[in-house]
Amino acid sequence: MRAERARAVKSDVGFAPANVAACQRHSDGPPLVSTITRLEREKRHKGPKGPLGREDQMDFAESYDLVIVGSGCASVTAALAAKAQGGSAVIIEKQALFGGSTAYSGGIAWIPNNPLLDDDTEAASRTYLNHIVGEPSKASPIAKREMFLREGPRAVQFLLDQGVKLIRVYWPDYYSSAPGGHDYGRTISAELFDLNELGGWKDRLGSFYGFPALPIGSHKFVDLTLAKRTWKGKRTALRLGWDMLRDKVTGSRRRGSGNAVQGRMLKAALDAKIPLEMETELVGLITRDGAVVGVRVKGPKGEYTIKARQGVLLNAGGFSRNQEMRDTYQPQPSKTEWTMVNPGDTGDVMQMAMALGADVDCMEEAWWTPGSLLPDGSYGGFHVPGESGKPHIVIVGPDGRRVGNEAGSYMEFGQRMYARGAVPSWAILESRAFQKYGWGPVMVGKSPEPFVENGYLVKADTLEDLAATCGIDAAGLKAEMDRFNRFAAHGVDEDFGRGGSAHNKAMGDPTNAPNPSLGPISEGPFYATRIWPLDVGTSGGLVTDEFARVITVEGRPIPGLYAAGNITAPVVGHSYPGAGASIGGGIAFGYVAARHAMGANLVGEAQAA
Repeated sequence: MRAERARAVKSDVGFAPANVAACQRHSDGPPLVSTITRLEREKRHKGPKGPLGREDQMDFAESYDLVIVGSGCASVTAALAAKAQGGSAVIIEKQALFGGSTAYSGGIAWIPNNPLLDDDTEAASRTYLNHIVGEPSKASPIAKREMFLREGPRAVQFLLDQGVKLIRVYWPDYYSSAPGGHDYGRTISAELFDLNELGGWKDRLGSFYGFPALPIGSHKFVDLTLAKRTWKGKRTALRLGWDMLRDKVTGSRRRGSGNAVQGRMLKAALDAKIPLEMETELVGLITRDGAVVGVRVKGPKGEYTIKARQGVLLNAGGFSRNQEMRDTYQPQPSKTEWTMVNPGDTGDVMQMAMALGADVDCMEEAWWTPGSLLPDGSYGGFHVPGESGKPHIVIVGPDGRRVGNEAGSYMEFGQRMYARGAVPSWAILESRAFQKYGWGPVMVGKSPEPFVENGYLVKADTLEDLAATCGIDAAGLKAEMDRFNRFAAHGVDEDFGRGGSAHNKAMGDPTNAPNPSLGPISEGPFYATRIWPLDVGTSGGLVTDEFARVITVEGRPIPGLYAAGNITAPVVGHSYPGAGASIGGGIAFGYVAARHAMGANLVGEAQAA
């Protein structure tokens, strides 16, 4: 069955020049003539050159079919797709390190019905996606959802065909009990990757300091939290120890998570000889008669222009590192210190597109990952739901009431924090939580006392004293804990349904009964730490259509301008249906953008010819 699905997704019905049915929907011209060769296209693009100004009067320093700005997950996918269509592409990255925020991430992608799944269908995926995302919007029109469902699987197969080793991982859909939800999950990642395979590029891949440089994927982190509770947790810990020893002996530098995904993407780009212009910043989009025809960049070679014969793809991230934009668009309080994305996520490229009239949507959203900060302001941990979903732990607002389902979607939990005015919130941990599980910087089974002494944790013998120290309403906290303890005893969370779905159960402790996620808060001492709405990127931005074309406020595509990834308003809208939804959308629409650019933009040329 898997082989049949793999063959099915390879069928070429999207945007190849020989099949332009999709392109015709957005063109007044006749069908594209398949005899237009790349050489003929090159000839048509040659013209008089002159001073900087109009495209037909400009002396471009370089010229490619597709110019890609940024090096996140969509970029290599797009570059390889353009090359597969007989075109050329260049990737421009303003940072010294490759990979964008994908390299900083857990490195997982949510792509329904992809060829690594043999137990999913497009119909079930559609039911689930539409149920979770809700009514169509500028960010997520029905046509865009349909494109994601159709082309996402093809993008995965394309990457597999290019030698990018991807694997399916166990991570149930975040609303796995919803119609069409999947109990195993629709999430994929990359096999562990040895950075030594990159040769001279092995030290040029970005990474997040909060993720250990170890041979383990992020999908295994939850298992590690159960190292003292389950055989699966023990096996995962032993395997990690063995792999670390093996790498030390052999000199390997195997990595998981975002480094595995982007390491493999970078290797594929290098093998395909895709030009990579690092430390090269976009300083302007060049237009002609309302169409984007090139870019002006500044880097080690100075300031120069690059012609984009078929289009420019913006994959430069959102604006998590831009305090002014956070103040303008995001709910408050909002700080750049609360993000875990790469330093280049500054929103400048998004603003350039907006200056051309591009529309935006979902600008108040981010991929919220509620977590803690150490006393020095550094990353303390991403807690919801892998740690907060364990027994004997709850998260409350200043009124002492729970914020939401601590074992559920992290994005929804961040939204609830703001809606409740619970920034910061407080994680309340009973003594047994530290005996059984890990929490951020506190290793499983280790004493939390050093973190009480440095101020990361607040400790008290009673909940009343803990509330007084933290500034939490004591009466509200006591009433809430009494209610929660009744839920724990009966195994049913009547308020938020914690522990009721396959996803919730996966975040809990299977040895805990009657509910793997619910354990009472009753045995002192008690501990608390602040929970902030950390993020792994903003999730609002440029409005794009189903072909990844950037759309103006009047609802028209800007010719020659495409976008994918966190710079866009996402296909999942204000929701987060499963682990890796942001990366999954980036991969899918990077693939769509490149194929559309290499096919659709030729329709007008065929008509003119």
